[in-house]
Amino acid sequence: MNIKTFEPNVKRVIRWYSKYGDDFVGEKIINNVKLSYLQRLFKIDSDNPMYDCYPIVSLEQKNYIERNFNIRLNTNLYEYFMECEPI
Repeated sequence: MNIKTFEPNVKRVIRWYSKYGDDFVGEKIINNVKLSYLQRLFKIDSDNPMYDCYPIVSLEQKNYIERNFNIRLNTNLYEYFMECEPI
């Protein structure tokens, strides 16, 4: 028996905001990332589809994002979040 799992039509986005205020600064759409890996990276239960916003705060999260998505995170100036949007 072949069982298919439901994959919602969402896109993952990294957004950053000014650390000194709430101003939106930028975003980068993240392609080809497995939900299961994000759940482990952000320490989220496997039954949680991660529709909320998750702050990127740990060195492990920062290193993974910089290494895999061609983005430099300047945590001195900006706060970064992994977010989700419907497609």
